[in-house]
Amino acid sequence: MKTILLPLLVSSAFVGLFGRSTHLVLRSQGEGAFCKTAEGTVKAISRASFLPTDTRLTIRPRSGVETLRAGYHFRFGSDTSFTLRDDSLLLHEGSIMMLSRKIGESVVLSSPETQVKLSGIGTCMTEVEPNGGLKLLCLLGRILIVSDAGKFELLPGELVFAKPGGLGMGDKINVNLGTVVKSSYLLSGFPNSPSFQNSLTNVVEAQKGSIGKTYRAEVGRAKGASTFEVLPIPDAIPEDSFPSVPPINVAGKSSYEVSSDNPLSELLGRAPKRLEGQDKVETENSLGPRPFPSKLLRSN
Repeated sequence: MKTILLPLLVSSAFVGLFGRSTHLVLRSQGEGAFCKTAEGTVKAISRASFLPTDTRLTIRPRSGVETLRAGYHFRFGSDTSFTLRDDSLLLHEGSIMMLSRKIGESVVLSSPETQVKLSGIGTCMTEVEPNGGLKLLCLLGRILIVSDAGKFELLPGELVFAKPGGLGMGDKINVNLGTVVKSSYLLSGFPNSPSFQNSLTNVVEAQKGSIGKTYRAEVGRAKGASTFEVLPIPDAIPEDSFPSVPPINVAGKSSYEVSSDNPLSELLGRAPKRLEGQDKVETENSLGPRPFPSKLLRSN
């Protein structure tokens, strides 16, 4: 009994002492991250340290940082710059991945031109656009977005733009998760636990079954306040090579069917179970070097 209570007491003390916005660095890849002190000197962020608040942090090129916060797991991608506040995260540029494990908790995420609140149990990726807005993509589970324009729910494969200047949210767009998983550094550039990798594989296969054909375009970057690029895939399989199927009502059908199972099962890649001990933590050298592909959704 004591072995079970001790981790709970340590976790409670961690949350109470440092607050909900404190990030513990679990992994630093490449040259990691740095910040500038009040004296103007550059200070490297080391593994197993806490990220400072109210200080601009920058991830170096071809590098990444993985952190843990109460109820959340974060990954910060290459060339990403952000500032942690007591009650929010300001993303100046770049992209992040957020995995939420606790219902009822929320994260206020800001960019130079917009702000949203994210909650729910699931995994999403967010990238700052050239126009100052945010691109939000759901990978696993269900993500609830609250903005000045109202509430929006994202399911796996659904992407939405938070427009700059108080212009609200764009329409939902379905994207190819198989392409995202292969090309995004936030997913392929970090070592993934077997359960998380299994969840990604399952949701990619589920999306393939519901769509029934290859996407012929990807969503690019938002250029204006209400516009974004649609990029053709050069090596996509021609549509006429597929057997004819009845037309699909895109407006009334999502690319992902909502599962009736517990959302935790989808997020974990297995049925949830209570553990009496702690899982063994993977070492950084347990897996070989990972590729450093492109930004959130497309190749350079």
